[in-house]
Amino acid sequence: MIPGVSLELRSRLNPHLRLLAGFGFVANVLLLVSPLYMLQIYDRVLNSGSFDTLLWLSVLAVFLLAVYGAAEMGRRRVSALAAQEIESFFSPKLFQRFEGQLEGRPDLAMNLARLSRVQTFIQNGSLLPYLDLPFTPLFLVVLFLIHPFIGLLGLGGAVLVFGVAFLAEISSRQGSQASQATLGKAGQFAADLERQRSALVSMGLLGRAYQRWQQVRQLGQGLALGASRQDGKFTAISRALRQTLQILVLGGGAALALSQEISPGSIVASSIILARVLGPIDQIVGGWRNSVQTWSGWMALSTATQDIEDRADYTPLPRPAGDVVLDRTAIGVPGGETPLVQAFNFTAKPGDIIALTGGIGTGKTSFLQTIAGAWPAHSGQISLGGRDIQEWPSEDRGRYIGYIPQDVELLPATIAENIARLSGADDQHIIEAAKAAGAHEMILGLPDGYETPVGPGGVNLSAGQKQLVGLARALFGTPALLVLDEPSANLDSASTSNLIKSIKAVSQAGATIFVSTHDRRLIEQSTTVLLLRNGAVLAAPADQYLKLAVGPGNAAPSGGQGVA
Repeated sequence: MIPGVSLELRSRLNPHLRLLAGFGFVANVLLLVSPLYMLQIYDRVLNSGSFDTLLWLSVLAVFLLAVYGAAEMGRRRVSALAAQEIESFFSPKLFQRFEGQLEGRPDLAMNLARLSRVQTFIQNGSLLPYLDLPFTPLFLVVLFLIHPFIGLLGLGGAVLVFGVAFLAEISSRQGSQASQATLGKAGQFAADLERQRSALVSMGLLGRAYQRWQQVRQLGQGLALGASRQDGKFTAISRALRQTLQILVLGGGAALALSQEISPGSIVASSIILARVLGPIDQIVGGWRNSVQTWSGWMALSTATQDIEDRADYTPLPRPAGDVVLDRTAIGVPGGETPLVQAFNFTAKPGDIIALTGGIGTGKTSFLQTIAGAWPAHSGQISLGGRDIQEWPSEDRGRYIGYIPQDVELLPATIAENIARLSGADDQHIIEAAKAAGAHEMILGLPDGYETPVGPGGVNLSAGQKQLVGLARALFGTPALLVLDEPSANLDSASTSNLIKSIKAVSQAGATIFVSTHDRRLIEQSTTVLLLRNGAVLAAPADQYLKLAVGPGNAAPSGGQGVA
């Protein structure tokens, strides 16, 4: 039983493992063809001088080696299929883990890199030497049948090479793991720098950032060099041992032949069979570092997905009404012991526009992420159209929710695909969403219009352009709930006017809108203002808030009511 293999994965891999075992048995048994052929050539053909015997022995050997080639090709093909099966098992679970990973830094990219390493290891045949190891005793038995001394040489050589492999594993494990972790930190640091290029260049931080990256990188490379040095040392020892054993077998065989204890053909046959004994071991030792890293990745994948169950089937629900009910809802960062917003009750009706305001760190973004279903409530319940948003599968629920985060990020796809949420919707619906967001003219001005790719290899959009495309994506599909986090932060006056028109239109269509803002123009359009302050929620009609508040985002109006 392989550690880290669940019952489900085992059942999916069993057909592949049986085929690998069958092909491996045929391939390894037929590896005896060459030594047996040489044995017959030296001991029978050369003594008899029969060309007919030579011909038929050669024909038989070529035929069996053709079968060997087919078996070898078959098991490499099965290895590739097994790698695909592993990918199809792990990849959806990794994305499910990413969806539910609320605490700590998301590790989707790292886990997918681990999965890719495991796939590559299996696809390129690096696993096959391990599957060949169980056949080593077969070749040792043949060596003992040739002569006990030759068998002992082969057994001793196998033990020595195994010992080298064991020492290599002990000496390189910690260094290899430490180097991977450190180099991973350096890579993540560089990725973080990409997102902050403008600030780094403007404030002259790039040189110091490079020095920091170089320190981490050099530490990782030093650890990797140490691990590589250990690998190289043991690989060299293993290969030297193998060559020495070949000499001993040839020399010992010659001595036995001179004593007439074995035939001359047995000398060559013993040398070939010894190579079969040591071949898998030598390959394993040579690729030991890669094997250790792959095994580490496999165990990390198994640990990351052990509690992830397959998505349950669900029945798609019709578009809900826009009623949003917060029942004794407390809001906080996932994993935090103390909520940012204490438990409160609140109800929003279809068409309501709720402006959310408050000071920095009062929990406005956490509030919106919880309302949108991205985070669970710290306690209590939130429902949309009478349905608990946490019990509602996100793929179905998400069709009816539009969300704009503070910093809009677009997927590396075309503008149209981003607006359509990768759904492959009709062009007309995409254009309607873009027009509703006031983004249509801006999109037409791009190099390829709606087919303009964004992200790596595509067009780099400004923050305002991203904001407009993000709004179009949020409005796509006539959402029942629209959640906006500082939507006017990167927009000019004209775009903000379009945003207000869009919000009004969505409200009139029966959607409920929550918008975090300090923009007075948006607050004026709202029906209710929720002020977050000191963990409490104070509610007031928008007109009353604007009359009593000195300015946007200042202290709550004296007439504001705490929400129970």
